[in-house]
Amino acid sequence: MNSAITRRDFLKLAGLFSLSYAIPSSFSKAEEADKNSNDENILIIVFDAWSASNISLYGYHRKTTPHLERLADRAIVYHNHFTGGHFTTPGTASLLTGTTPWTHRAFKHNDTVEPSSVEMNIFDAFRGYHRLAYTHNPLADTLLRQFLTDIDKHTPWPELYFEKDPLNFTLFQNDQDVASLGWRRGMKRLDEGHAYTLYLSQIYESFVNRRGADIAPAFPRGIPNYSELGLNFFTLEQGIDWLSSSIDAAPRPFFGYYHFLPPHDPYNTRLDFIDRFTQDNFQPLEKPLHLLDQGVAEDRMIEELRWYDEFILYVDAEFARLYEQLKQSGILKDTWLILTTDHGEMFERGILGHIQPIFHQPISHIPLLIFPPGQNERVDVYEKTSMIDLLPTLLQIANQDIPEWAEGIVMPPFDTTAPTERDITTVQVERLDENNHVAEATAMLIRGDYKLMWYFGYEQLEDDAELIELYDLANDPEELHNLYPTRKDIAAELLDVLKHKFAELNRS
Repeated sequence: MNSAITRRDFLKLAGLFSLSYAIPSSFSKAEEADKNSNDENILIIVFDAWSASNISLYGYHRKTTPHLERLADRAIVYHNHFTGGHFTTPGTASLLTGTTPWTHRAFKHNDTVEPSSVEMNIFDAFRGYHRLAYTHNPLADTLLRQFLTDIDKHTPWPELYFEKDPLNFTLFQNDQDVASLGWRRGMKRLDEGHAYTLYLSQIYESFVNRRGADIAPAFPRGIPNYSELGLNFFTLEQGIDWLSSSIDAAPRPFFGYYHFLPPHDPYNTRLDFIDRFTQDNFQPLEKPLHLLDQGVAEDRMIEELRWYDEFILYVDAEFARLYEQLKQSGILKDTWLILTTDHGEMFERGILGHIQPIFHQPISHIPLLIFPPGQNERVDVYEKTSMIDLLPTLLQIANQDIPEWAEGIVMPPFDTTAPTERDITTVQVERLDENNHVAEATAMLIRGDYKLMWYFGYEQLEDDAELIELYDLANDPEELHNLYPTRKDIAAELLDVLKHKFAELNRS
């Protein structure tokens, strides 16, 4: 492209957006004595909707993570790590509580965990640390706000957006849901069937567009944004620089949770990654349509897949830049750095994104890397692990007590006695009946090489009461051959476990 912008040009453009507003004035520089503490810090970085199926570090055909492959030589790399949910709310809740959706019950869009379980969270477990938290994603921020009493410094999600819906976070701090709806409809003219202001919304849109005009050339597909809110723009560069400054000023030891939106859709990658995979002749494996498919055409899935892969290049480059910043500042000398996600993304079986309640590998198989301070060799872990294992593992690393409510285990190599034939399970409840019993849901259970998914209550099943899928992940990692018709003996054992869990869920 003749209009290519160099990295130096881009950084000049990015500099037009001052980061000073994003760093709280009350967040003073830590004392030098705190920085010399022997206690090690813990820093969790989450990139939203990041499937292990699309990461070249894990064998994906496109080289989407060249920087991560280099950095992995200093990390513990988990090859069979699984999410706790198929979208942000249940997945993030599982990560933050160390419990499955069977327990935390954050099933629906923007749900919170069970009120009786509010103190069962990772921030409370690290109460001896200075605890910091931020997320681009409003759904994840709903959970963080539920845990505010256990977080020392919570930064509201709009702080790293170009515009912040000011009414929501000044006049209506205690009624953000209602204020957000009004702002969405009145100023952003979203949601059909509602009246809009005659002039204010147009003035506001013009203001936002002018703010983004200087940065727009660096993002030809559009500036990264949270599409459900409209006109909420951000850049990952801004978030990475803000993060580095924030933790450099934090008292030691700190526990940080930072959840960034890319590579979540829309897949608006930076100019230097645009069309990187256009002529690579990569052809995804064609798979049969799922009964819960969205009817997405194959050619659209192929194009969206390419855009997603190019967006991962942006994530890969910015994580590498963060790593170098942390290394140069000396923070990595006494900080455990954790890299993961909340769930994956689908581009197959007629399903795009992560809306449908399914747990096929692109959704359920997620990345996890742990960078111990000072480690200069790679350790590969192939045992199956779960998102809920991160909480007890980090507590073990920090020599902290593991609470009884934690449902995960300490992962290898930190515990070599962990069971190898454990069950990994999760559930997505879509609807309850008049008796408050589960009427529509999908459950997943992995035991050894076998993975079972059980669907029931969906109208797409028509006269069938349920759909059962059983796969041998060792011999069929692409989940092409449903073994249920021929291996009902194995499926029955796994189904009994899930039925028992649903019975407990219905009784509670």
